[in-house]
Amino acid sequence: MKNAKCLICGSEDFLQRGNISVHSLMECRGCRLQFLDPVPDNKCLDSIYADYYKTWNLDDFQHEVSAMKAETFRNYLSQIHTDGACGRLLDVGCATGELLSVAERFGYDIFGIEISPYGIKQCRELFGDNKIQDSYLKKGDFPDDYFDVITLSDVFEHIANPREFLDILCSILKPEGTLMIVTPDTSSWTMGISGRLWPHYKTEHLFYYNRRNISKLLSGYFHEVNVQLSHKALSVQYVANVLNGYSNNRLIKSAAAGILKYLPKPLRVRTFKINIGEMFVLCSHKLRE
Repeated sequence: MKNAKCLICGSEDFLQRGNISVHSLMECRGCRLQFLDPVPDNKCLDSIYADYYKTWNLDDFQHEVSAMKAETFRNYLSQIHTDGACGRLLDVGCATGELLSVAERFGYDIFGIEISPYGIKQCRELFGDNKIQDSYLKKGDFPDDYFDVITLSDVFEHIANPREFLDILCSILKPEGTLMIVTPDTSSWTMGISGRLWPHYKTEHLFYYNRRNISKLLSGYFHEVNVQLSHKALSVQYVANVLNGYSNNRLIKSAAAGILKYLPKPLRVRTFKINIGEMFVLCSHKLRE
């Protein structure tokens, strides 16, 4: 942290909010950006991502999960897509391919990037090897001004160098293209009621934004930045399974296990559109270099 400056506002004034595993959770006093210090090393992160999606305990109802994700992504893409205006779409962190499947049905020429071996296998079986890149995005992977839409759903918080990453995204996005980001929101109601027990606090989440500071960051790259609440189609069973298998907090895991055991199935599997503490960001018309 010595001589460190906030990547958004440039402040050198930070306070420690707590700890996530062995890492300090720091917050900028100027813009309230939160981040981990020190950043987890590649060995730590690689061990997390190796079985990333299997740890969520979702295999027993994968069809239900896919249907929920498809509904969520249809809602997201409908805010970007206009009739007859498709093109190339890149989903960074494409997981098991639900967003790509929806985008393909919309008419996009789809491409994906994924680093989880499980996700890579699933996506290549669905879309072919040439459509899925199995390594981190870096400069030169795609031509300049190549994509009409780039999507990052639950990915931006994982990025260790946000400005460098945004530079790469802007270079491969067309001048009139759209960048979509869904990421946890530290000004959300779920953060307000859970505090340090917030489920989004995880070792692999390196930066935590709020609606104001992410708007300030992205306004340095795009003429138009629209930030709103993100609503996902979720069932109680899905949320409880993810928390039970993935949360590091014993209290949350215990509560989730209780819900799965005692809540009647009709209530567990019913789908709701809810905000779970994330924001939905659309950026368009990138700034010229």
